[in-house]
Amino acid sequence: MSRSERVYRMLLLAYPRDFRREYGLQMEQAFGDLYREACERGGRSTIALLWALTITDLARTAVAQRITPRADHEEVAMYDRRLAVVGFLLLLAPLYFVSASLLEYGLGVGFLFDPLEAFLSVAERRIVFNVVSPFVFLGGLCLALALNTYAVARLNFRREEETMVSIVRLKLKSSNIAVAVISILLLATLVGYVFLENFTHR
Repeated sequence: MSRSERVYRMLLLAYPRDFRREYGLQMEQAFGDLYREACERGGRSTIALLWALTITDLARTAVAQRITPRADHEEVAMYDRRLAVVGFLLLLAPLYFVSASLLEYGLGVGFLFDPLEAFLSVAERRIVFNVVSPFVFLGGLCLALALNTYAVARLNFRREEETMVSIVRLKLKSSNIAVAVISILLLATLVGYVFLENFTHR
């Protein structure tokens, strides 16, 4: 057994035990066949491509096996709804900040911004807010976008004859799509705000 095959066997520990018991041997055999073929045909560049595709697929599917309930369609649908709820909760802070700022500076309506301004009137709070808010806002938006993109789109790689084929599967889940779209709009708004504040001449 080659070093690459031994490393792959160790990486399979990322999967749950039941999954390894059911599929581990076939996965090892399939990787061994692909590895030997890559050695014979392409050398180092083909082996590097094989490892890149293998690690990408292994990370995605191992996480999915760890966090996705192995159950019927109803439970999977419930899991996707949970991702939408978590994503929506992650959107609340940036959504409030963007809405309050747009109403205050765009329309002169301060009923959302006034409580925030009163809270930030203390210098120490403003300093903490300026340090923490980028991580909370951008991190929350990126996580909401990633979770709900995962619920909507699945990307799979497989080898057919001598070609690597990638397949994208889409599930039209309106709640997950809505959270993903709102995340993108809020990210664009915040990035535009940062750009205008820091890189435009006044």
